[in-house]
Amino acid sequence: MATLIFHSMAGSAYLWTAMMAADEKGVDHALNPVVFGSDEHLGLHPFGKMPVMQHGEVILYETQAITHYIDRAFDGPPLQPADALGQAQVLRWISLVNAYVFPVMNRFMKERLVRPAWGFEVDQDFVQSARDPLRLQMRIIGEAVGEGGYLVGDQLTLADAFLLPHLLFFGRTPEGAALLQTTPAAAAWLERMTSRPSYVGGAMDQAYEAFHTLAGDPAPVWTED
Repeated sequence: MATLIFHSMAGSAYLWTAMMAADEKGVDHALNPVVFGSDEHLGLHPFGKMPVMQHGEVILYETQAITHYIDRAFDGPPLQPADALGQAQVLRWISLVNAYVFPVMNRFMKERLVRPAWGFEVDQDFVQSARDPLRLQMRIIGEAVGEGGYLVGDQLTLADAFLLPHLLFFGRTPEGAALLQTTPAAAAWLERMTSRPSYVGGAMDQAYEAFHTLAGDPAPVWTED
């Protein structure tokens, strides 16, 4: 039996964050697929989110808590700095991803790629309104990773694991690809992250390959002119 069990839908971006943290620490894990909103799911997470981590008798939900636990409970390279400021910067970036990046990048990707693939109407007002927030987010990300190569310094931290799924899939949209082209530091970070053993051949890598079957509108709705 695997050391860690993640209870989640396989397509959860936050599952991929948790799995990357486990892989970076060298902790074996397995996925127990759950049906969204089922009694099993709500019995594990009363707010119906994913993933939920199980380590023996320990049941833990909320990805920030899960990844912190993985980092502190197991040997392996540390995924948070030892100093107070470094830890604060990691927490700040996780908060930025959860509060600002995820709501915009994730929804933008779904509007541009997932909804058309499933035959649903795209919310054009949201797509247009997302332009300035996405530009701001990409500028801040580029500035951060341009300094040391990662969001916080020159080593991968939990913050990078939180950002990766969202920037990875946002970059699949024509608008995201254009913003990556004009933010070379962010593009280099994305290449660096997807070259790590914790990504290559793992759940995110497989999900991303499958994601390429989604054919959204290839024409950008706004450009970086």
